[in-house]
Amino acid sequence: MSTKQMIDVGKQLRYNRIVSPETGKTVIVPMDHGIISGPIAGVEDPAATVRKVVKGGANAVIFNAGLAPCVYQEYMNRAGALFNLTNMCTDRTDHTLISSVEYAVRNAADGVTVQILVGSPNEEHMLNNLRIAADECSRWGMPLLAMMYYDGAKLKEKGYAEAFTHAARAGAELGADIVKTVYTGDHDSFKRLVDACPVPVVIAGGPKRDTLREALEMVRDAIDCGAIGIAMGRNIWQSPDPTAMTAALADIIHRGKAVDELDLPEGWV
Repeated sequence: MSTKQMIDVGKQLRYNRIVSPETGKTVIVPMDHGIISGPIAGVEDPAATVRKVVKGGANAVIFNAGLAPCVYQEYMNRAGALFNLTNMCTDRTDHTLISSVEYAVRNAADGVTVQILVGSPNEEHMLNNLRIAADECSRWGMPLLAMMYYDGAKLKEKGYAEAFTHAARAGAELGADIVKTVYTGDHDSFKRLVDACPVPVVIAGGPKRDTLREALEMVRDAIDCGAIGIAMGRNIWQSPDPTAMTAALADIIHRGKAVDELDLPEGWV
């Protein structure tokens, strides 16, 4: 029997513009915060922010779909782009579809993202968003990154590591090609999360860390546990030098460097 396998060429080519085919890893920089938070520090000028992180070696950037005409010149032919298809303005317990996979295809996206807040009162609505996106991604050959988080109240009931392991596994079973989740706080629990998720995992940066070393060491351990990279925003574009921070993360993720081996500006760690 032949061992040859048919692949979705369109999806694979787009995926390779998000995740390095040489290393199998990725540095993704989300900057989709403007709808819920407005022009916060670091993304007041989105095109300038994209320019800085692409210069530092970002594999891809994430932004709300409608921002593409404003920033595409800063990433085209140099980094991939994922369009965020869901967001909210004021209700942090719910996300609604704000764009479509077809729009992403027409505007040369390399992937799309959808966010789910597991355990939210609006969980059913957000699951339906992901169902719609997964079906459209299959039709159009578009990689899907599911941002899987957990509702705060339910998080306390279930326990932090167990909750996010559940969320990550759910994202894979709902059709994601990549799952974005949080680092669970220690090596053993995060290794269990990665092992329990059948698709590649990237970690969020979460709230801005107290020190840059803390953010870098979190990434180093996540990679050691089997994550393929990051989808990190504030810890990059609110750092003293987003280009240098992106380059440092690329050294950890693609070149396997330890934090103490990084070539960082004086006084950073």
